[in-house]
Amino acid sequence: MTDPIPNVEAAPVPMRRLVLVAPDDRLFAERYRALCGIGAEAGLSVFVVMRAGPHQPAIEETGARVLALGEEGSGLNPMTAGYAAGQLAATLKGLKADILHAIGPRGILVGGTAAAMAGVGARIYTPAGFGALGRRDGAAGRLARAGFGRLMRGPLATGRTRFLLEDPEEARTLGLDPLDTGVTLLAGGVAGAESAAAIGRLYAALLSP
Repeated sequence: MTDPIPNVEAAPVPMRRLVLVAPDDRLFAERYRALCGIGAEAGLSVFVVMRAGPHQPAIEETGARVLALGEEGSGLNPMTAGYAAGQLAATLKGLKADILHAIGPRGILVGGTAAAMAGVGARIYTPAGFGALGRRDGAAGRLARAGFGRLMRGPLATGRTRFLLEDPEEARTLGLDPLDTGVTLLAGGVAGAESAAAIGRLYAALLSP
C-alpha cells in the first residue's frame, strides 16, 4: 500500500516591494503619506527613501519603513544628485524593488537614475508641482520645466513608466498628453477615495507580468 503524501505547506509568497522616493519628510508627510496605505492595500511592502527629519515618525506610523538617503543639498545639482542616485541604486538592488514611485523633480532625477542603474523598470513619476522649477518665472522657468519634461519622458523613462499628475495643464507643460493611457490625473491629490483606488489600480497593473 502506498504511503499517503505528507501535508506540505506551500512556502509563503514573498511580498513585492514599493519604494517611494520623496524630496523631504515634510512634503511627504503632509501630501503623500496616504501612498503608504495605498501600497499596503495593494499587497506591497512599502519603503520610503528621503532625508531624515522631524516628520519621519508620522510616516512610520503608517507601517512603512523609512530609509534615510544621506545626501547633501536639495536642488538639481548633477554632482550631488549623481552621488545620491548611486546610493539609492544600491538600496534598490538590496531591496529587490518591484516599483519605484518618485515624487518631485529631484526625486524623479535621483530616483529615475537609480532605477536605471538598478534595473527597476516599473516607475511612477509625480512632479508635485515641479518644486523649485515651478517657482521660476519667465522664459528661463519655461525652458527649465520643458527640459525637465524631456528628461522625464526620455532618458529616465521605460515602457513601464507612468505619470501621476494633478491637472491637465501640468501634463501639457511636461510635454505629456493628459489623455494618454500612461498619464493618471488626480484632481484632489492622493488622499481621496477615488484617487486611492486609481493609484491602487496603477500599482497592481505595474505588478502584472
